[in-house]
Amino acid sequence: MGAFKRRVMLVLAAGAGAALLLTSCGGGDSPTPNSTNSGTNSPAASPATTGTTVTATEKEYSITLSTTTFTPGAYTFEVVNQGTMSHNLTIKGPGVDAQASPNVQPGATGQVTVTLQQGSYELWCSLDNHKALGMDTTIQVG
Repeated sequence: MGAFKRRVMLVLAAGAGAALLLTSCGGGDSPTPNSTNSGTNSPAASPATTGTTVTATEKEYSITLSTTTFTPGAYTFEVVNQGTMSHNLTIKGPGVDAQASPNVQPGATGQVTVTLQQGSYELWCSLDNHKALGMDTTIQVG
């Protein structure tokens, strides 16, 4: 085998080894459970969705959910900010102690993933006085 061919084979083998290493390690892009993105529309920042997805549309000063029927299990709340200021979604209830999405800029989306148990949950925007202005709702999980 010639020296040039050997060098090409070594480069190809090194590249395949690096690709295998990145594949087995996830390349650093694998999301962790219950992770959230930075509130941008960047595909690289989007975590994996867990369980049932519920859209939470937020604007000044309301929260509208895509469903009102909940059963125990994992839910990813996709926070869609249709307002003109930043918002987030904070959830508190049985087994969930005020877990929040990132602050979501106008026109952007974010996520918060929680496991809901039977009982009552409060969902609100924890920024400034948004909750007092109406960004507060309660859901029942049955």
